[in-house]
Amino acid sequence: MLEINNLEKTTAHKQLMASVNLTLHESEIMAVVGEHQSGKSLLSKLILTLSRKTKGTIKISTNQYLGAFIPREQFMPSDTVATIIKDYCKLNNRVYLKSKVKNILALFNLREQLHTKCRDLSDSERDRLKIALPLIARTDILILDAPFTNLTDAEAKDLRVILKKISTEFKTAMIITARKMAEIEEFCDTIAIIDEGVIVAIQSYNNMIAREFDQAKLAVTVAQPNYAAKVIETEFKVPVKLCGDQVIVNLKPERVQTVVDKLIEKHITVLGANRVFRSLEHQYWEIIKNRKRYY
Repeated sequence: MLEINNLEKTTAHKQLMASVNLTLHESEIMAVVGEHQSGKSLLSKLILTLSRKTKGTIKISTNQYLGAFIPREQFMPSDTVATIIKDYCKLNNRVYLKSKVKNILALFNLREQLHTKCRDLSDSERDRLKIALPLIARTDILILDAPFTNLTDAEAKDLRVILKKISTEFKTAMIITARKMAEIEEFCDTIAIIDEGVIVAIQSYNNMIAREFDQAKLAVTVAQPNYAAKVIETEFKVPVKLCGDQVIVNLKPERVQTVVDKLIEKHITVLGANRVFRSLEHQYWEIIKNRKRYY
């Protein structure tokens, strides 16, 4: 539905986006995750032609309607929700269907606010309305730039459920930007990690979840950390890190007990051993730190 090839954005002094390649399919939810000023919002603006690209192509399938959530977009304070929706439909040459409007608003818990003035809506309600508008206009591709910013944890969880339902029932494809992996867990299909305008990794959500259990980080608390580190490196041929009285090593889960047994055999006092799984957040920072060689 959406294909991006070799997308670049350059100013007179700096390259802001470098050779981005992405493909978005029907019903797919793609999360673009990165830190502040990593290029997430710029990518959204380039797709929406709110910023002019320097190089590359952005192709949208024929007859596909592109909609967006822009957090800084403002409504007229005195306009009601119904007026805003009617104006939006008129602007996009869409028919205002009252039954459909009510159904979409009900999904976002906004049905009772249909005749409420914009100034009387909460920040969360305004943001949910901004997401609902392109769906009322029957969007095929939805670009959501930081949609969870003004939401509580409970509201963010509800929104994830709503977006997943929309992608399944309406076949809507989505690109969602986020700063934290926790914001996009359990509902996205693909995760693209962006840093300094570069997509440094792109993987399916299921593959990243599987990696949590593929290899565990073992933190062994010992009385003689330097000696323990030498034993582990020698016996198991794996690199280790020292952190205070802990020796940290990556091992397959089934080898954890073997390591502990070997340390005891070498008369090293083991005070504790904890498996630390490689969560999505850990994997994110692992990818970022591997790219930034000063870590």
